[in-house]
Amino acid sequence: MEPADPPTFRAQYARRLVREKLFEELSRRHAAYGTEPGCAPPPGPPLLGGGPQTQPPHHPSEFCIVGAGMAGLYAAMVLDEAGVSYDLLESAGRVGGRVFTKRLGDGKNEYYDVGAMRFPKIKVMQKTFELFAELEIPLVDYYLAGENCPVMYNDIVGPPENPHETDPYRISQENGGVIPDEAVKDGAEMILSEAFGPLKEALREDFEQGFQMLMELDSFSTREFLRSRLYGDSGLDFHTVQWLETVSTSSGLFDQSFSETVIDSLDFDESPDEAWKCVEGGTSVVTEAMLAKIKTKPELNTRVTGIALGRGAKESDTKMLVTLTNASGAEETREYDTVFNTTTLACAQRIDLTGAELHPAQKDALRALHYDASAKVAIKFKTPWWITQCGITEGGVASTDLPLRTCVYPSFSIHDPVDAPSVLLASYTWAQDAQRISALITPDSPSGEEALKDLLLRDLARLHARHDITLDFLRDQYVTHHAYSWYADPNTAGAFALFGPGQFSNFYPFLARPAADGKLHFVGEASSAHHAWIVGALDSAQRAVMYALLRFGLREEAEEIETRWGPVGEVELAKDGTAHLQVAMGCLRTEEIMRCA
Repeated sequence: MEPADPPTFRAQYARRLVREKLFEELSRRHAAYGTEPGCAPPPGPPLLGGGPQTQPPHHPSEFCIVGAGMAGLYAAMVLDEAGVSYDLLESAGRVGGRVFTKRLGDGKNEYYDVGAMRFPKIKVMQKTFELFAELEIPLVDYYLAGENCPVMYNDIVGPPENPHETDPYRISQENGGVIPDEAVKDGAEMILSEAFGPLKEALREDFEQGFQMLMELDSFSTREFLRSRLYGDSGLDFHTVQWLETVSTSSGLFDQSFSETVIDSLDFDESPDEAWKCVEGGTSVVTEAMLAKIKTKPELNTRVTGIALGRGAKESDTKMLVTLTNASGAEETREYDTVFNTTTLACAQRIDLTGAELHPAQKDALRALHYDASAKVAIKFKTPWWITQCGITEGGVASTDLPLRTCVYPSFSIHDPVDAPSVLLASYTWAQDAQRISALITPDSPSGEEALKDLLLRDLARLHARHDITLDFLRDQYVTHHAYSWYADPNTAGAFALFGPGQFSNFYPFLARPAADGKLHFVGEASSAHHAWIVGALDSAQRAVMYALLRFGLREEAEEIETRWGPVGEVELAKDGTAHLQVAMGCLRTEEIMRCA
């Protein structure tokens, strides 16, 4: 048997945070029960004393999965092979969650992915590509960069004809702008490399030492770090930081935790020559294949309104009580051995969890963990004019400070006939850029979106002006469009988890553990080290199944799942690891949690 690959930096980071929180809590628990005269510690969860083997094995009969997105469907696949029955409840009228392919016509490639759409073939995404292989998902190359893609900043269209020109967009002080000349000459790439480089190098050379350095900066946002810590105590000036954010990401994304930004960067450093892929036919092909594979089909239009722990006469009699409103509008309550809640945290917050005995940090995470906004607008044109008129023949993206911010040229349709209709992802935005453009998006897109249509056609004309693309030309080429804002979707209320300063280190260890006597699990990308990616949903689903089996004393079955589906880097399942302790802490009663808080 080949030795397992070492965990990624992100997995090591997550493991280290879990160990720190467990140490703090177990130390407080020891102090609370070991320092007061005559106060003996209660028996507590069986797992807390001698490891998973001390829990008498008990085979659960039925689980409940709330949500039929990627995490819910993957959990169902794992449970099927583990021989555990389940109900799969979905509040929407479709499966897939934030995987959603929208068609704009009958042609083979007349679609766009409203949600997940591209996948870098890097080490941390291995489980995603293993799933694609298992389901025999057809993949095509995705071109993150292509020939002749325009750039436009400060009303100047680029890229410059002279590649050595240092200030093509006239942003330096010597050209009447507000950015110091030296910063413009250094360039955004060099400045950001110098900002992240020392910490990344420290993590590579000695992870423990690098981790401590990173934690010292954990309360900083990327913006704060660049302003105060980059060069001694002076940092970068306000306008330079604004410029760095504008050319590298979306408006407001530098408010992300600095430690998260560093770890994100390390993910891609591990595979510097990564290839990107997309799913032929759209990413919904994946969820459709998963739906066809699972044994128990989802109950659609079924909304969960309450999850509680029902206490029986004996401790072994406890069941999870799930209250729901079914598709016909009737309310009912069902009993389960374990519940996997795969909804976004915003949707979980709407569920009555009063009786679920959550840890205070879990309650805080449901309310406060930051989710990013994201919006997309795709336009169907009579012809792929960006290919025929502009020579953009290999996909790629255009970047600008105009409201559309990022225009994505499709990679999957580059070989289609050039005299047939084609779909362009005219605008892909995040953060404040998405919030602003979402004000023009209606629930019945494209109905009522004339202002949005005119704005994007105007921006596209300005962005492609070098090739004589005019507003009148685009209006004539326009067929229809579709727009979507994930914050406006009542079944998500956000696009993906984007942790703010201190949030990952303080929320993740608690989101990754169960609650309610170890029988309620928070599942989904937000409770994974690899948040914002499909692999995070898959990792969290597998972790939850393994933890659920540990809760019932089924260690061998949990280990079999790890062998069959591959390791989850952030989970330490070995007997000297933290998995059984995470499960044990999730078994504590409310009064025990508060006593040791």
